[in-house]
Amino acid sequence: MCRHFREDFGLYTRVARFHNVYGPHGTWDGGREKAPAAICRKVIEAKISGNHEITIWGSGQQTRSFMYIDDCLKGIHLIMNSDVLEPINLGSSEMVRLTSWWTSWKT
Repeated sequence: MCRHFREDFGLYTRVARFHNVYGPHGTWDGGREKAPAAICRKVIEAKISGNHEITIWGSGQQTRSFMYIDDCLKGIHLIMNSDVLEPINLGSSEMVRLTSWWTSWKT
């Protein structure tokens, strides 16, 4: 649709697909939180309760890429001032496996 608006009306747009964005004002509970906030909340609850178990959805082998909000804003600025016309992924190339992180935290 963005391409058609550019071709038909000369309206230039940018489309970015954000990786898991996190930061200080992000939701941390209620079912709408992103993975970084949810995992932090679960770890804190496990530590406080003394029950050092958390639930991770899926097999635990999935990987995710995370991006801090400041980096996201910088990326948006760079994309908006670029000549990129096609959709672009905005995030880190570093992939994190949550089960590896959880094991490191427990030990």
